[in-house]
Amino acid sequence: MNTDLKEFGKELYKAAQLPLSWLLSAERLCAAAEAIIAHELPSEKPYFEAYAIAQKEAAAKAYAAGNEGGVAEIRAIPPNYPPAQLLYAYAIENALKGLIVANTPALIEERKLSDALKSHDLIKLAEKAAFAVHPQERPVLEALSELSIWAGRYPVALSRREHVGAPVPDELLDYGSAHPVMLSEHARSLRVGCRDQSVAASAHWWLCGSRARSMCSTRKGSRIYSR
Repeated sequence: MNTDLKEFGKELYKAAQLPLSWLLSAERLCAAAEAIIAHELPSEKPYFEAYAIAQKEAAAKAYAAGNEGGVAEIRAIPPNYPPAQLLYAYAIENALKGLIVANTPALIEERKLSDALKSHDLIKLAEKAAFAVHPQERPVLEALSELSIWAGRYPVALSRREHVGAPVPDELLDYGSAHPVMLSEHARSLRVGCRDQSVAASAHWWLCGSRARSMCSTRKGSRIYSR
């Protein structure tokens, strides 16, 4: 009986590492991200209007004082998009790991997760997955990686070197204007050697942004500086 339970546990753990499991996790994270975006969208218009007013006020103060720059408060709360971007980072990470496992089924282990699947670096994961990343997408994936490692989760990094001078979470994706991450108008080749082509196709469809939602956002913050 104990032997049967042990074998069942092994199979259960291995099943959780299958490509489909990673992709289902990606879908759940994507759905949660979209819920946050939908909740925050109504705050965009009043914030952008307040932003435009603050921009004029900052310019007027700078001109009146004869200075190069002025400061004005933005009297509105900006849309809270970083949590959604964090979830998108996790979703893309899961989808890429699904592709990696599809390419290399031997990575599925009985006792622990393979070291090849422990990274949060989306650029490195894309390389392992043989997923082609366009030049304009690279900085977006780098920003999402930073969000998933610490900037989107904690108020402080592990070291002062990482923390000091780092952009605030809103700035990493230019206050939402760089979202969605992998949106593409044309089909792209995955260049994967995958046994299960349906899994590869599903991951490609998701990563290319067919479920992603475009957002129009401008620079956010509580103050605006005019030069």
